[in-house]
Amino acid sequence: MYRIKALILSKNEPQAVLLKTIKKIGLNSRSVRTYESALELVHKKAYKLICIDMSGFGMDTLETIGRIARIKQDIIIIGIIPRNKNVIYTKLLNNGMYEVLQKPLKPLTTAASLGRAIHVIKLYRELNLQSASESAGHKDTDHQASDNDIEDLGLGELIKKKLSMLLSKPSQRGITNLYQLVMPIVEKSFIETALKFSKNNQVKASMMLGINRNTFKTKMTQLGIKKQ
Repeated sequence: MYRIKALILSKNEPQAVLLKTIKKIGLNSRSVRTYESALELVHKKAYKLICIDMSGFGMDTLETIGRIARIKQDIIIIGIIPRNKNVIYTKLLNNGMYEVLQKPLKPLTTAASLGRAIHVIKLYRELNLQSASESAGHKDTDHQASDNDIEDLGLGELIKKKLSMLLSKPSQRGITNLYQLVMPIVEKSFIETALKFSKNNQVKASMMLGINRNTFKTKMTQLGIKKQ
């Protein structure tokens, strides 16, 4: 059974409400006190949810969020800020945090936030599994049979069909942040396809997509695309 792992980054003892809520909803969790430890564990372990208590860290957290995002696109980060620090709320959200909670943490608010995060993580996993399954099932030997069907549909129609299939499932009712979930997958598909048809020539691939070469390389890093 798939179990989500949560990592808590906090200079002090993690908030009791957070620990109690994580335990109540059945997540595996671990706490660390430094950025370095958090980044090392993200590299090595399959953590999908990270809770960062901003107290004592300051805005250096923004750099850490960016570094985590570059390691894995499907990690959900929840920030915890001190009371009356709303001035940094928007900055955190604009720099990759999924949600921001304010101290003192309240059980219902914390549970709702973690519940939304888990929903998104499971959707990420479903999208990735779907993508992997389709890639495995559409090898060169299958291309001729499927190309005739695909050729009759525009790219927009294909995307609509895929999203319609996904959203028709009862488990996806009330979904949020669909744009943030889907766009990295679409971008990754574009770049990987361009690399394939340019025979792994990044200059040609970037020209094919009509984007700057440096932007292309940055996107490869952000999306975890390795040279083929």
